[in-house]
Amino acid sequence: MKNEQLQVKRSFAYNLKQYLIIFVASVATAMAIEVFLLPTDTLVGGVLGISGILDLLLTELSPQKWYLSAGLWVLALNVPIIIYSFCTFRRRFAVKTTVYLVMLSCELVVLRVCNVAEFVKGVMAGDGDTYDKVLYVLLGAVLHGLSLPMLLSVNASTGGTDIVGLMVQRHSKSSSSDAIRIILMSNALIILLSALTYGLVHKSAAEGVNMAVYSIAALFICEIVQEAIFKGFSSAIELEITTDKTAEMTEALTTELKHGLTSVKVMGGYSHQERNMLLCVIYKSQLVRARRIINRVDPAAFAYVENVKEVLGKGFANKEIELEEDESSTDQQ
Repeated sequence: MKNEQLQVKRSFAYNLKQYLIIFVASVATAMAIEVFLLPTDTLVGGVLGISGILDLLLTELSPQKWYLSAGLWVLALNVPIIIYSFCTFRRRFAVKTTVYLVMLSCELVVLRVCNVAEFVKGVMAGDGDTYDKVLYVLLGAVLHGLSLPMLLSVNASTGGTDIVGLMVQRHSKSSSSDAIRIILMSNALIILLSALTYGLVHKSAAEGVNMAVYSIAALFICEIVQEAIFKGFSSAIELEITTDKTAEMTEALTTELKHGLTSVKVMGGYSHQERNMLLCVIYKSQLVRARRIINRVDPAAFAYVENVKEVLGKGFANKEIELEEDESSTDQQ
């Protein structure tokens, strides 16, 4: 009975953490779109981009026309994709993605009704009447770039072109990198078509060009932020240590750093003596500690460091996962 209660508590805590992350991701996206990007006529592509251009053309960001704002468009345009997700992917993935989209839709509407963008503009403009558009685009793109890694960490997605890319990947058997390229090209095409439409409606080529330039810049900033976060999850280095105290060094490193080692027989080119080389992959943050261990165990050891691009395997958290990753392990939580 106690084990069952403990399991229920663990499951509740696990799910609470998952949905808190989804909530934070939705708030970051909502603030990015409603407060920083749309007020500067900047889009980010995908369904959010289509929703944004419809918002700009139909409401001109008026709080009174919230019923035609991006908040409702983003949910309406994602309905077919949500249905497809429930029919094709695992239920938990579809549920989490749907929860994110509903939260995002509600938050966008609330921000519009409360006219938060105008309040933030007043704060950032200070005593003047103008604001720095570049700073707005930068802040919005960074905030939006944070949302996808957070959602991937709980095996959810932002919907829209993310699901479309996954659909193409599934049916064409292409790689995940091909799916990412498809998503990028789709987002860029949506931005260009939206900018063209915006320029034609307002009869101003300059406004259309400005929208295209700032939106493409925001898209690339989002990608840079996401790439930096993805690399950070698996950022590691390789230590190559030549020592006569193989057993002691192995024991100290494995015990204190909690990572395994590989021992390789090597021949010294100068001394022509056979020695052991230890190979160990650790997090960059553990390097200082590793140096202390090496100096303590064998001050005469020779060691050097190699940068590792990416690490896959036990002991390292790699969050750049496929959207349809098997959730059998999380279902057991």
